[in-house]
Amino acid sequence: MGKAEERSTLYHEFLSLAGQVDRLLHADPEQTTLNPDELVRWQDRYREPEGKTVLHRRDSLLSPGSIPVTDTLRVWSAHAKEVLRTAPQQPAL
Repeated sequence: MGKAEERSTLYHEFLSLAGQVDRLLHADPEQTTLNPDELVRWQDRYREPEGKTVLHRRDSLLSPGSIPVTDTLRVWSAHAKEVLRTAPQQPAL
């Protein structure tokens, strides 16, 4: 994989992970199929500063010409994955 392709892959991976963090942070525990108690615990634990950091990084990508280097995107994705590691999961059908 070329450097530009790897950077693009990491960019899109990070945006996807940040979207998951955003949805979880803003989910209403009363209107979700997730376990409400688990969701509230996760939101309380990760809202500040971890979740906010992921969202700030995502928002910084919206400025033209602001895509960071590959190594930075790799670090950002790893951080977002760690935030999501203990996130509540959809119940099995």
